[in-house]
Amino acid sequence: MKLVKTVTIDAVVQGRTIGILGQPWRATVTPAGDVYPWDDGEAVKWYVAADDRWHIPADEVAVRQRSIDGAPVLETRVRIPGGDVIQRVWVATGRLGSSALMMEFENDSPMAIAIAIDRQDLLVSRPVAVRSAAKEWPAPGLDIPREPTVIPVGHRTSVRAALVISGSAPEINIADFADWTAVARGWVSLSERASRFTIPDLRDSQRIDELIVVERTEIALNPASFSDAPDAAVRWLLEERELKRMDLKETDLVELSGAVETISRAAKRGRIAKSDALTGLKAAAYLLGMAQERALVDLRKVVAKIVGSKKTSLMAMLHTGSHESHMNLLVSEVENEFAEMSDDGVMTFLPGGMLPERLGVQFEVHGIAVGINHRVSFAVRWHGQNAAVIWEVSGSDDVELRSGVDATWSSTSASGEALWRVENVPETAFAISEDLSFS
Repeated sequence: MKLVKTVTIDAVVQGRTIGILGQPWRATVTPAGDVYPWDDGEAVKWYVAADDRWHIPADEVAVRQRSIDGAPVLETRVRIPGGDVIQRVWVATGRLGSSALMMEFENDSPMAIAIAIDRQDLLVSRPVAVRSAAKEWPAPGLDIPREPTVIPVGHRTSVRAALVISGSAPEINIADFADWTAVARGWVSLSERASRFTIPDLRDSQRIDELIVVERTEIALNPASFSDAPDAAVRWLLEERELKRMDLKETDLVELSGAVETISRAAKRGRIAKSDALTGLKAAAYLLGMAQERALVDLRKVVAKIVGSKKTSLMAMLHTGSHESHMNLLVSEVENEFAEMSDDGVMTFLPGGMLPERLGVQFEVHGIAVGINHRVSFAVRWHGQNAAVIWEVSGSDDVELRSGVDATWSSTSASGEALWRVENVPETAFAISEDLSFS
């Protein structure tokens, strides 16, 4: 299953969104590392002159791409004789309010190469090849429509190029812009404002925690627009929830009311699955928060009509009704595995029990949003057959904590530690935990 949200520029080009917050410029990086700006600007494509021939990444078979820690910093590797050429692409801010599309090219091979970029308006970190005295093309053998910038790259070295997006190029230089490692850290920190995971889980051979960063940064750079289509309204509410949790946006209450009305009307007419409708309304409850008490009463009436019950609490209806939805964000699916509000004032840790792949494995989660106004952090270490748990809950005090692992355990304390008895823990999992604290 492909979890990266793709953005279509036209019928062909898809990939990962890059940009920076606070500025409108966006682009899509293709799986080959070519960059397509959304403002109808010319695509930025790259080529490699190796010992054997010109390599065109978009046409090569041996091309691999990954996101650095899930951030919109893309690393693309192209195989050449003796090694790889590594391209990194990101968008960074610099001096005087400037910003730039940054490209780094690393020659991880024993032979010198040349990088050609089909743009001339670039800042570069070292001298470039130019036309000879005989006016010869600086990239002989490369058949492209525009004269490129050609940069020699020695073996085991790297170069950088930058396309200035905003700011005056004569007043800035390439060293003014943030490094890709700092940019990646910044995006990860943004995602972790909402919640943070230290878990071993994989999805399609990719780390879940990195996929969550992918999801959240895509939302931050390319959020869904408000829509009166039922499925789009659900998606909008889910994304608004994440934007609020990352402190990027406060949802417009008029639009929020409109989304709830759209979903309610569609559910009444059978135009949306009940589970999908409740998934969106669960996000709406969080966005309203405890301060919107009257709106929550109205929301409960809407939910009660959808589920056909007038006596059950709001959180119980949302909890039992949204589990079968396929519209949930990945982060919502993962957080629901660790903690859920199963009823008003009742919170359950690991409601589905301890997954087999987590037996004997240390893990921790921080800042999970549960219910309407609670945030939860907890960690698990192992003491023999017992899971040593330390937790911290913020929000209203009138909440009872339960465990989906050990049915005999409960607590009303906002923080503490406990031992849960876990069934069927393998001998190899028997271990003494380390000291652990959230302080």
